[in-house]
Amino acid sequence: MGRMQRACGVAATLLYAATALAQTGVPQVRVDWNSVDAVSRTTPTLQVVVNPQLRRGAKLHDGAFDALHSLGADYVRYVPWLPYPRLAVAELEPPADGKTSWDFSLIDPMMEDFIHATEGHPVVVNFSTMPAWLFRSAEPVRYPADPWQAAWDYTQGSALRDPSMQEAAQYYARLLSGTRRAASRMRSGNAMSPGITTRSQCGRC
Repeated sequence: MGRMQRACGVAATLLYAATALAQTGVPQVRVDWNSVDAVSRTTPTLQVVVNPQLRRGAKLHDGAFDALHSLGADYVRYVPWLPYPRLAVAELEPPADGKTSWDFSLIDPMMEDFIHATEGHPVVVNFSTMPAWLFRSAEPVRYPADPWQAAWDYTQGSALRDPSMQEAAQYYARLLSGTRRAASRMRSGNAMSPGITTRSQCGRC
């Protein structure tokens, strides 16, 4: 009996809605093309994803960066990402015993070529892969010793080991500080700083 009452109730609701719609008629939409509320502005651009073929000496390196320079696009997005941890993560091991694993030696050369290829244009640098050790996992996440070997399973875990996110924020603050200094030197044509391209010897820098 209860099911029958619910079914009748649903049918009555649908009938009421259909009757109301029939009485009000089809909604009318009127567009005033002479009235301008806003102007849509878009910028055609592209994304450069870090991969072995963009490294110096690779067959596609020169052609790819020459094409990027010739294109002259604004807001090109540069993405060091999974699956190449050594090209995307500047601190692959968690700090321990007062030492860190900061290393920009593989990251900087490709980014330097990107900065030179997009000179005179605004860019978007997006380090989208976070260090795996920032997340809780059953065991440490391994990654290839060969920087050009793909590791599609590098990103594991979904919960940060530091729920306050301070640890993750500190990583990105130091990462962006290093890449901004490096980019500034690249733009000015100066040599790369040893502090940017070599492994850090300080405690939490």
